[in-house]
Amino acid sequence: MITIAEAVAQAAESKVGVRESGGRNKGRALQPFFDADWYDPNGSAPGDDGYPWCASFVCWCVQVAVAGRAITFERPRTPSAWGLEAWSLAQDRSTWTLKPPGRDIRRGDIVVFNFSHVGIAVGPVNARGFVPTVEGNTNGAGSREGNGVYRKLRSIRSIRSRIRFR
Repeated sequence: MITIAEAVAQAAESKVGVRESGGRNKGRALQPFFDADWYDPNGSAPGDDGYPWCASFVCWCVQVAVAGRAITFERPRTPSAWGLEAWSLAQDRSTWTLKPPGRDIRRGDIVVFNFSHVGIAVGPVNARGFVPTVEGNTNGAGSREGNGVYRKLRSIRSIRSRIRFR
């Protein structure tokens, strides 16, 4: 069986190309991400949740990765990028590590950015100090308020912390 970290990375990569439809932060293709977190603004209709969904995307990736596994932690369900740091600190430390970023980022790490955004590392840091990621609710320019799931190349200087499965 593959590691949880690898399963997280594979789940993220499987959704590259998903795009919003019907307005900002909306669309039926986003519903699995919205369903993976605890937030439901006013009992919204499927695909019509309408809130920034980068953290919801990460929650979905972890949900898919741990499906059918015996796990000793509560999977993340926060719709907040920085809330993922708080979630990781509340878990059994034998399962997770939360650390300031560095050149040790690995495939499957959750990377929390300085600009209130989050994604999944899908490779190691390159020689120039950039890490390949897959992120939800971004765009080609790298906004934290975008229109889909994209592959990005982010500077480690833009990363606030990384969360790693042990």
